[in-house]
Amino acid sequence: LAWREKSKKHLHMTSFNIAQGIHAFDYHARLNLIATAGINNKVCLWNPYVVSKPVGVLWGHSASVIAVQFFVERKQLFSFSKDKVLRLWDIQHQLSIQRIACSFPESQDFRCLFHFDEAHGRLFISFNNRLALLAMKSDASKRVKSHEKAVTCVLYNSILKQVISSDTGSTVSFWMIDTGQKIKQFTGCHGNAEISTMALDANETRLLTGSTDGTVKIWDFNGYCHHTLNVGQDGAVDISQILILKKTILVTGWERAITVFRPQNFNQFFIQPEEWKGGIQHHHDILCAAFLPPQTVVTGSYDGEIVLWNSSTESAHHVLHPDYQRLLKSKLDTKPQKLLSAGRSHSTHPVADQSTMGVRNFEIDTEGKNAVMRLCFLKVRKNTAVTGGANLVSCGGSGYVRFWDIYKKQLLAEFLAHSGAGTIIMSTDKMNRYLTTGDLDGWLKIWNIEEYCLNSSKNKITKAPTLIRSFQPHEDRISSLEMCEPGGQLLIISSSADCSICVTGVCNAPVWIFGQAKHWHIENYLFLPKRDTNLVENDIQKEISLFSKEESCLDPTEHSLLNKKNKDDSTYNVRPSEDINLGIKYKERSTCMKETQKPYYGEVIKKSFSAFRSLSIGVLEELPEVNKPAFLLDPEKYFREEPEEERPQIPEAPSLFETLKAVFDEKNLFPKEILDHERKAKQLCQEKSCEVKKNKK
Repeated sequence: LAWREKSKKHLHMTSFNIAQGIHAFDYHARLNLIATAGINNKVCLWNPYVVSKPVGVLWGHSASVIAVQFFVERKQLFSFSKDKVLRLWDIQHQLSIQRIACSFPESQDFRCLFHFDEAHGRLFISFNNRLALLAMKSDASKRVKSHEKAVTCVLYNSILKQVISSDTGSTVSFWMIDTGQKIKQFTGCHGNAEISTMALDANETRLLTGSTDGTVKIWDFNGYCHHTLNVGQDGAVDISQILILKKTILVTGWERAITVFRPQNFNQFFIQPEEWKGGIQHHHDILCAAFLPPQTVVTGSYDGEIVLWNSSTESAHHVLHPDYQRLLKSKLDTKPQKLLSAGRSHSTHPVADQSTMGVRNFEIDTEGKNAVMRLCFLKVRKNTAVTGGANLVSCGGSGYVRFWDIYKKQLLAEFLAHSGAGTIIMSTDKMNRYLTTGDLDGWLKIWNIEEYCLNSSKNKITKAPTLIRSFQPHEDRISSLEMCEPGGQLLIISSSADCSICVTGVCNAPVWIFGQAKHWHIENYLFLPKRDTNLVENDIQKEISLFSKEESCLDPTEHSLLNKKNKDDSTYNVRPSEDINLGIKYKERSTCMKETQKPYYGEVIKKSFSAFRSLSIGVLEELPEVNKPAFLLDPEKYFREEPEEERPQIPEAPSLFETLKAVFDEKNLFPKEILDHERKAKQLCQEKSCEVKKNKK
């Protein structure tokens, strides 16, 4: 061991003499310790300045130790022995915390190398030509789990108001978006194979799951599998996306060609793929795809290329790349691909259409710096063909987001959304107002893109759109993003490799985790972004004028069906196909309601379908002076007490008692004491009645 002091130029050297020798060692700078992997089955801890004996000895291995590695942050140590046993030690207490026995390699003669990626908690061990990976899991007690294993995909069903999620353990779960309650769960959908992606059909009545076993299965919501699509030709493939069009189902992810299935030919349970007429146009694996009605399909690949296709003819016509654009001569022209497919190393080839674009050379990206992980069309921007502006968004490698104009074949904007985060994914809402991006570290960012790249420009824009919110809802890689609007409130649903699914709002809303013990009521917590106060009056006038226009899209019969449906939301069950029409009507109603709800100081102005349809508010006229009425000017005249009028007294008829008494008096049948007592009682009654009359007056 050698070191140089600051004040001196020469080196100080010491040596450790170990009788049987060591295989490897590691140094902990903070603790100033050296760990040695001894042939004598011991791990010794040394102080660099004390060479006579070790400061600690770790006993426990039954074979010679061949590798050691410090876990710096936790002050722990990994050690690996010849009998393929891995131990984790607590350095301070010099105790073995964990013991893991490895099953391979089978042979006893192997060379071992160690590398610990502390930032991500991954330990790599090589055995000759094999590599083992041990991943550390976070403590289960500190984090709520939605699934037992890493979540791979999440979807939102707008008809049922449910969230659908899948994991690496081949499990599909259904959740209520309003409360976070789990409704049902399907296990073993693809055996033990991982479900990598999912998709819903156009009517949202069928679920498609893609797995690493090379199949795509079509399910109903009762857990019955209707068809199995043989994507990988009986082999394992990495399916990254399922794109459902009107007449075709496109599957991508593991090769340069598009795998296509045509539902009109689904007359059996096992379905084989058909030929994609456009052939192979990508130089690398296709990772994602998107569709823009009526017939535009785009596919993005690992090397950063975006190919534009016509879905009717299944032919490609353009290739977009951050560094170049080129025109494809023919849908069957695969000569450039033959040149590039020879090897996947860095190489230079001429552009296909040299007459149009000029002679340019480009370098193929094999490190995934420009990899296209997600593609989204901005479908609300319908006039971009005439006015210009971006209508396609891509993201992926190096944390960049790019905005494209597919009509002018131009890259309009490019900005770094997540610095140093590697590949990212994204999602946008139906109105294309917000863009959500997620990275490998669990960070989520929400951008306002409503006014971004609306016009074409000669120079590429590098300024990022307005960042609304940046937070970290997950501890690990974000695997899927979905934006939905139940009840007109915009929500962001994210799934992660940390086994959790989170939902939150756009602005300052809390983050809920599906599977948490306490159910939520999401409508009580959402806050909409504040609007400019100068626009409030104009917005109110627009709201009032839109009452009659917006309501024209609903008829009275539809109202009754929708109201009935809303009342029964809490116990909604999937029924046969007669409910599909009701779902379509509900979707139409929700689109109308979205347009008629605008934020106003954190509240939502909701329109009621009542008799006040065309209410107009104008300035009130000033009222003329009004004289006070006479009863206010002279209250005594109208409210003074009137004197009691003398009323003629009507003689009362004698009571039965008096009549009998008179009869008996004459015959002297009543004693004198009784008569006196009766007179006193009668007098007392008269006095009481007088007092009652006075009180009434």
